[in-house]
Amino acid sequence: MTERRRTPPSRLSARRVYWLCVLIWAFASAVLGDKMAETMKFRVNDLSVIPGAGMVMRDVEGTFYHVTNDGRARAIFPELAADYSAAACLDCVLVTGEQLSQTNEFCAAGVRSQLPKLGFELPCRSWAVLGDGPKVVSVTLFLIPLLLLPILRALARAIRGAKPGQAH
Repeated sequence: MTERRRTPPSRLSARRVYWLCVLIWAFASAVLGDKMAETMKFRVNDLSVIPGAGMVMRDVEGTFYHVTNDGRARAIFPELAADYSAAACLDCVLVTGEQLSQTNEFCAAGVRSQLPKLGFELPCRSWAVLGDGPKVVSVTLFLIPLLLLPILRALARAIRGAKPGQAH
């Protein structure tokens, strides 16, 4: 008969406490990341999912316009116009979110808490899409301490193991 090794009860409970802390931190980072993302600017590719945001259209010359729900248009690319004109964009075609996501020359950007208000960036500097931005912030917030703690522990061990007067 072979004897199986068992993990000591104290070690087993320490693991359970660790994983419980990780689960609690996962939930907390999801909530905190969502709150932090409320005031961050993210790229908006599909204006149709934001009520009141208008749409992006393009004329035959290749000029892109932001057209508001009341029909006013503003040139946004290749040059950004200062304000909206009273006239609608005639002979324009709708630019889909998929087409808009394929360019980095310009983009619509907005803060989640201020939607449907949008700004336009030439060139696009926003780093994440509005739908994915809060998730990216939450995952980053979750991973920072999980990666930082082992690094700090290794550094502490290295410092404690170093003898005085010994070259590093």
